[in-house]
Amino acid sequence: MSRGGQKSNMSSSKQHQASSLKAKGFRDIRIDEEVKIAVNIALERFQYSDEKELDFPSSLTNSERAFIHRLAQSLGYISKSRGKGCSRFLTVRKKDGMEAQRSSMSCSLSPSCRALVQSLMQRFPISSRERSQLQPHAERGLQSPPDTTDSKSRTSGRLSHGIPQVPPRRSSAPELDAFRKALPVYELQEQIIQSIRDHQVVLVLGETGSGKTTQIPQFLLDDCSATASPCRIFCTQPRRLATIAVAERVAAERGENIGQTVGYQIRLESRVSPKTLLTFCTSGVLLRTLMAGDEALSTVTHVIVDEVHERDGLTDFLLTKMKEVLQKMPNLRLVLSSAALDVSLFMRYFGSCPVIHIKGCPYEVKQLFLEDILRSTAYTNKDMIKYKKEAQKEESQQCSLSEWCERDVPQADPPERPTVCVLQDNQLLDDGGDSVFSQMSEKDVSSLEPWLLREMDSCISSIFLNQDADAFTQLFNLILNENISVDYRHSETSATALMVSAGRGFVSHTEQLLNMGANINIKASNGWTALDWAKHFKQTEAVDLLESHIWCAEASPQDEASLLQNSSCELSCEDQELLKAYHHSFDDEKVDLQLILHLLHSICQSSDQGAVLIFLPGYDEIVSLRDQILFDDKRFTEHQQRFQVFVLHSSMQTSDQKKVLKSTPKGVRKIILSTNIAETSITVSDVVFVIDSGKVKEKAYDALNNVTMLKMVWISKASALQRKGRAGRCRPGVCFHLFSRLRFSNMLEHQIPQLLRMPLQELCLHTKLLAPINCPVAEFLSRAPEPPHINTVKHAVQMLKTIDAMDPWENLTELGLHLADLPVEPHLGKMVLCAVVLKCLDPVLTIACTLAHREPFVLPAQAAQRRVAMLCRRRFTANTFSDHMALLRAFQAWQKARSDGWERAFCEKNFLSQATMEIIVSMRTQLLGQLRATGFVRARGGGDIRDVNQNSENWAVVKAALVAGMYPNLIHRDGLSLSGEKEKKVRLHPTSVLSQPQYKKIPPANGQAAAVDSLPTDWLIYDEMTRAHRIASVRCCTAVTPLTIALFGGGAKLPSSALQEAVLQRGSADSSDSEVEDQCSARQAHLTLDHWINFRLDPETAELVFGLRQRWQSVFLRRIRSPSKACSQLDESTIRTLVSVLSAEEQSAGLQQPTGIGQRPRPVSAEDSSSYTHTHGRSRNTADTPQQEATASPDRPRLASQLKNPRMHHSRHQEEDLAPCGISEGPTSPSTALVSMSACVRAPHSSVRYFIMKSSNPRNIELSQQRSVWSTTPNNEQKLNRAFQNSSAVFLVFSVQGSGHFQGYARMTSAVSSERCLDFGSSGLGGVFSVQWIHTESLAFQLTHKLLNPWNDNKKVQISRDAQELEPHTGNQLLQLWEKL
Repeated sequence: MSRGGQKSNMSSSKQHQASSLKAKGFRDIRIDEEVKIAVNIALERFQYSDEKELDFPSSLTNSERAFIHRLAQSLGYISKSRGKGCSRFLTVRKKDGMEAQRSSMSCSLSPSCRALVQSLMQRFPISSRERSQLQPHAERGLQSPPDTTDSKSRTSGRLSHGIPQVPPRRSSAPELDAFRKALPVYELQEQIIQSIRDHQVVLVLGETGSGKTTQIPQFLLDDCSATASPCRIFCTQPRRLATIAVAERVAAERGENIGQTVGYQIRLESRVSPKTLLTFCTSGVLLRTLMAGDEALSTVTHVIVDEVHERDGLTDFLLTKMKEVLQKMPNLRLVLSSAALDVSLFMRYFGSCPVIHIKGCPYEVKQLFLEDILRSTAYTNKDMIKYKKEAQKEESQQCSLSEWCERDVPQADPPERPTVCVLQDNQLLDDGGDSVFSQMSEKDVSSLEPWLLREMDSCISSIFLNQDADAFTQLFNLILNENISVDYRHSETSATALMVSAGRGFVSHTEQLLNMGANINIKASNGWTALDWAKHFKQTEAVDLLESHIWCAEASPQDEASLLQNSSCELSCEDQELLKAYHHSFDDEKVDLQLILHLLHSICQSSDQGAVLIFLPGYDEIVSLRDQILFDDKRFTEHQQRFQVFVLHSSMQTSDQKKVLKSTPKGVRKIILSTNIAETSITVSDVVFVIDSGKVKEKAYDALNNVTMLKMVWISKASALQRKGRAGRCRPGVCFHLFSRLRFSNMLEHQIPQLLRMPLQELCLHTKLLAPINCPVAEFLSRAPEPPHINTVKHAVQMLKTIDAMDPWENLTELGLHLADLPVEPHLGKMVLCAVVLKCLDPVLTIACTLAHREPFVLPAQAAQRRVAMLCRRRFTANTFSDHMALLRAFQAWQKARSDGWERAFCEKNFLSQATMEIIVSMRTQLLGQLRATGFVRARGGGDIRDVNQNSENWAVVKAALVAGMYPNLIHRDGLSLSGEKEKKVRLHPTSVLSQPQYKKIPPANGQAAAVDSLPTDWLIYDEMTRAHRIASVRCCTAVTPLTIALFGGGAKLPSSALQEAVLQRGSADSSDSEVEDQCSARQAHLTLDHWINFRLDPETAELVFGLRQRWQSVFLRRIRSPSKACSQLDESTIRTLVSVLSAEEQSAGLQQPTGIGQRPRPVSAEDSSSYTHTHGRSRNTADTPQQEATASPDRPRLASQLKNPRMHHSRHQEEDLAPCGISEGPTSPSTALVSMSACVRAPHSSVRYFIMKSSNPRNIELSQQRSVWSTTPNNEQKLNRAFQNSSAVFLVFSVQGSGHFQGYARMTSAVSSERCLDFGSSGLGGVFSVQWIHTESLAFQLTHKLLNPWNDNKKVQISRDAQELEPHTGNQLLQLWEKL
């Protein structure tokens, strides 16, 4: 569960609640609308109040009470009715953590572990000083809050201190001066300067492209230079990328190098000097500067906050602080600059202040909406055509379905077989393979034979009309053996098997269908989903099951099709039909990349000039569209010389963004794929066409489920106008909006402030560094322009106290100060810091960054593919019962695929998002850089990167760090049920690998019970908990031992009463009648970590566990206080003991210890895939450190004469930068895993590598044989270079596509150079390299048909892509065939 404050935006909360009610069937309870509204308001107030109970009057009817019960349970409350008749009243109360069942929580230590701990405690007993430091403050007596002044001043990432100076005169730059004077803002220079002189706060409202960002700071510099007035200006930008771009542009316009008068500073990067008077920075950097004290602005004359309209959390937070600072510093001037500012809000906030309006671009921009695009481009797709053909069929299906649904609802649920499903004895349960669906391709209904249609219709009809459970046997067999979709629709009624199964209450079969991938969101012709069927026929168990399986607990936003139905907007009949057909063919909650490609092709066909800017919601969509343009769509791949593709994203490195701003050669069109970063922050001057997807990805906090999500949402009207303004920069332009005018009219006017939709823990940490002494966090945040709810803030503060980031008086602890420095949520920061101290940093770093962003697994559309996707995810876990392991090994396997140059195919095969992986790489780099900057990771010696990864190969130690960070997100098993701190009953979410027992094809009927029963331990950690109606589900789980919870769960400072002898309570409801059991209980002690976790264990074990726990907490606190200080003998001994004890308990619990988890990732730049052009597929980082590869040397006696002088290349960083080994895709025994790991670490550089080189031009092969050179695509260059550097020999086997032969083979004799050979008759080739041809005879494919390549899914060697590597033994066998010619 992501922690933080709760969403405070009341209006959005009401909308969410309303949509949730609609989605969850509350409309079935028919009561007056006034009562519904009143109940909603009452429960909403109750949610944000301190009250524990809420009473409703006794005058309510039965229906009204039923509605309140359903609504309260869906919000996670407990409701109960008492009394009879007129005195019957209803009470709703909040859960206080006591509802969870008090199950027995046991913990033990093996004899060997006891001896280890006893030895440690005897050598290093807990001192009285340490014991005192580990006690809660309440037990140490009242004292003044700790002084954090020194700690504040050490906060990293602050702006340097400087003094105001008179700026030098600008240098003359005629071209740039002419450009500046043509900007609309230039005409208002005097007015802007005078307003800033006369007023402390000035609002500047300028349309996109007016020049306000680059010119207003220069106006101030020029004015101060002319009047000889000293100045020092800070200008904030919301993004790192924009900060650098604007600073470099302003420096260029002044004729200076960056870092002189004009500089910039972002986290971990700066270009400033003592002469710098205008510093561009991010909002976060300025906030960090203010954390050192308000005096940081005492030498600053002007602060400009740009792009205020974006309302990101840091900007709103900064304005809150600036309002306070302005009262202390009357000479300081604040300029708020924006393109779409909510003027009335900020005028109220800052009082009366002038507003300066600046006009925008003089060129006209034509707007086209979705209906215009569909009509003008004649766009259609097969689903639109199919919809038009089946319109009449849908009417007949509705009639048939109505007849079905009007039949009498059965009085009782049909008798199901309670324990075993009809297919449990079927051989399909276990076929011995772990990729049983990998070859399955579901058949389209149109391709099914008539008898299959009749059989499927008969099964579905029998289940619904006759309540025939035996029909499921034939249904499942048809789905699996005939490759029919599990979502097959009945030809007469359009009902699916899931719908009828739920409607008739076949709960176990419904669960099986869900686990087979059945889509819960499909609607029948009457608009009902499977959930609606269950509700209509009053199948309560099925309702609970379906609601717990909803992939996203949120109700879907209202789609445009429903808007169209309810609209009174005037549309022509043609437009209405077009929109209706389109919305039936595509879910407009996604981005239609095919429509974008169609539109882009139309632009290229109709116009030769003008850059195209395409706004996409996120990096996933950017990567998908980029790959289709460059590799997949023939409309573009055949004309790659006509365009260049650029990417703009906030997480990309800054080097490539400069290329976007430069002009392209004549006849080459610039295509820019961007997120909303191009709305305001970066201006590309030659854009003529804009394609607006209408979507943006926002990180939002769901207050009802206490979950942080990255959601794709519709943009606001203000953003749509901003995007339109990006067209027509140099001439009249066109903006294509991929949404209708109707959708536009229903958009929000402005974006919801991020402060109202974000977790607040991180902000609360920063608040304590900014707020005045003794000012509560809630009080300071209440001063924001639109403050979050006070109870939301209190919840966030309480969570920070729980994880030891704050003390009871809301002062930051030493840990809290460090967490404020890290660019991740506090609980993830704590996880990483624990990993540093436990010396298992790398795997935890990967997991933390993945959880901070999002998991990389994607959910495919087809049900069969969904089953394959779950199997892929499960393979990555290596039988560890851990979703976190799946995240880690998926990342490591992707890194290996990337080093081999086939990451795209790898992601497609394993249902992974390449874009997400690249973002995780970037986040790892930034987080590791921050750890280095704060001294937790040193450059060399103790505490260096090797030292903090000593235990990275130990999964038990890694899980200890995860527990420390994830607490209090814990789940306990009692029998066959799971419970949490505040939840009696918890389910495993279907996306968790732990929810999938070890079946092969057919999931068992009692899937949840079987999954819980199969867990090797009683404890789980989880990342987030979601709620669908009454059922809570946990996602991203890992099984951990009770000892790990006892040592690393709970707060650092436990009271002395945490460890106590148990007092036997006789006569209690759960006391035992057995004298033996009573005596046993009397001898047990209790270790209490919090109000829920209470371990029972024997007194000796309790003392040892408590002592080891204190010893760990003492080591951790010492390291937090002095990150750079070397570890003492005591610290090292404590860590060694912890490692030994955790490993032993893990082994005794039967948990797997996988290998390879501690591999250091390749030092790959995050921008590797950020820059694509028509001549360069992928820009690789040529400075990569040479890597070792896990390739076994083949037996090669026949090649000995050709390998006389093998080159040996030794990396200078072999140990630190060891490349990942291949990741096993199946369960690995410890013995074989150790062998494979050994092979990886000790792989000799003298190995031989073999590659298949494909050519589409036979002439190229002839030239190569004549000149002894070859050239390949830039995609393959890095792979070949690395192989050449790290291997004794590289052999290339050549084949002309379509020839049916191999044309010979050669040895690579040099690295790839930068020189090019113009004689090669293929486009897109890179530099040449030398080869030595050994055989030039042709070898027919018929002679190689028995040779299969294990490194290419065991395909025949001739079935290879360009630069496909061969398994060494196979490569050796292939070369030997030439010796036989």
